[in-house]
Amino acid sequence: MAADVIDRLPVGDDRIVVQRAGAGTPVGYLHGMIGTPPGAPILAAADEAGLAVTAPCLPGFSGSSPTQQRRHIHDWLFHLSSIVDATDLAGRPVVACSIGAMVAVELAAIRPEAFSQLILVAPLGLWDDDDPVTDPYATTLSVQRRLLTKDPTVTAPFFDDPPGMDGDELVEYGVARYETRTAAASLVWPLPDHGLSDRIHRVETPVTLIWGTDDQLAPLSYLDRWAAALPNVVAAHTVADAGHLVDWDRPATVTRLVADAVDEPGSRP
Repeated sequence: MAADVIDRLPVGDDRIVVQRAGAGTPVGYLHGMIGTPPGAPILAAADEAGLAVTAPCLPGFSGSSPTQQRRHIHDWLFHLSSIVDATDLAGRPVVACSIGAMVAVELAAIRPEAFSQLILVAPLGLWDDDDPVTDPYATTLSVQRRLLTKDPTVTAPFFDDPPGMDGDELVEYGVARYETRTAAASLVWPLPDHGLSDRIHRVETPVTLIWGTDDQLAPLSYLDRWAAALPNVVAAHTVADAGHLVDWDRPATVTRLVADAVDEPGSRP
């Protein structure tokens, strides 16, 4: 088993937290709304699935330095493009979740060589007035936590203070949590409709879709919307007993589906 490694990588003026876990086929992992704090379950599941996961955190998430250049979706897009290059993920398969998937699809629309394939887990970015996505910031923190996963306890590495930390460590952890929530809110509120539907036809990258059957944030009906909008969907899967953050509720299932996707003929970088 490969030991987990956490780096702080200089990317432009930012310091980006990058976690690495597992051994085997190299894949990227781009987080959802709560980032990738230490203890994120998908990292622990990587090795058993035969995956060597590189998991960079967008600016402001999970200890990556916050940046003021987040005024528009395209600011995030350029940050991700730089991160993909700096972490040697360009041209590799990437699993991207929720808001991370939204930014990854935007990048694939203008930079076809960015990813060899995308495994999208409950992506945000499309909108239907008759079937709206839930606003996670229009409620309390405890309710938001229950919106994100079927089992609220699995997100303890983000929402709960780790045991054994001293006062200074707890303050640092709390600041990182606050910055993650602020960064996520800047992407999610107002609810994400940044015109992706006008650009999504440009995404040539092969896409596998994964959705939790109990997603309370982005209804399961959006799986069909994404499958219809993307021009090159090669597979679509539903995962039982999983909420919006399927990678937190069912990490072993997600890593197995990722391993199957990258093992398909012609899918390896």
